[in-house]
Amino acid sequence: MGENDREETADGGTRTVMMGEDSYDIESWEPRTRMDRLSLRLYHILSEATRGVTLLLALTFVLIELGLVTTTLARRPLLGLLSFFSIVPALLLAAYIWRADPTEREPIPTLVATFLLGVVFATFAAIINTVGMGVLSGVGVETLAIVPFFFLVVGPVEETVKWLAVRFHAYRTPHFQTAVDGAVYGAMAGLGFATIENLTYVVGSVGIHGGTAVTVSGVAVTRAIVGPNHVLWAAISGYYLGLAKIVPTNRGPIIVKGIALPALLHGFYNSTAGFVTNVLSAVFGGDVLLWLLVYVLVFSGLVATYLFRKIRRSREYYEDQVRLGWL
Repeated sequence: MGENDREETADGGTRTVMMGEDSYDIESWEPRTRMDRLSLRLYHILSEATRGVTLLLALTFVLIELGLVTTTLARRPLLGLLSFFSIVPALLLAAYIWRADPTEREPIPTLVATFLLGVVFATFAAIINTVGMGVLSGVGVETLAIVPFFFLVVGPVEETVKWLAVRFHAYRTPHFQTAVDGAVYGAMAGLGFATIENLTYVVGSVGIHGGTAVTVSGVAVTRAIVGPNHVLWAAISGYYLGLAKIVPTNRGPIIVKGIALPALLHGFYNSTAGFVTNVLSAVFGGDVLLWLLVYVLVFSGLVATYLFRKIRRSREYYEDQVRLGWL
């Protein structure tokens, strides 16, 4: 194949010329004809329509869910307070990641939008998980298949919807420029996910446990312990989404790694947390909730070490660029 040249078109664009010949519709393409321009316009319309329908469906589901939750909160406002306290650790972690950004601080409106999308898209995961668990229960293999279910359904689905919350809006803004920016927005999506999940668990515990103050408070404390995991996992997928944006030649594999790694961590945590804490409680004594806290501190500490090591390297790289006058 010969050398390619670029020449300017009548509309100010460029076209590829191969060996002195126009390679349009052979190995290059740009909108020239009416059909080309119509195709381009239809593509943009369909793309925006898909985004709109996705958002509309997610909003519908979350409004239904919030409507059901609000009914209970109106009768027992204390549940709202417990739900808020249950997300405080996750909120503090997301704020720390935001402040760890070595470049400019991400704008609050975009952060809030990503948080809300994390809330909204969480309903997709809830529906898929519920249907999947219902199918397993219906065929009588729930216990045998629960670990594969965590790895093949819960982890991938929940991490994908958090990733989608970042990709849907923040990724398309000029503020999303680095891998650490992706981690910040991922953390906000994870916070949104944890918020609606914690609210649903706390309010739902009224019906499951009879609504006593002790049991509901226990659920809130449990959610406070595990909530930061959602922030960490989503921050990792966001980090790799940011990396994919600045390394477009390997965008696909980077995105796959960014979702697969948190999904595996998620599946591993769900599969081991209950078993390990019960064994520790039986062997060493003490409350299961206390051992859950110990387990989460160790597990989340290792995950956080992985994430913050990458953020620290990014900060050092950025500072070197500034010192050398390249930024």
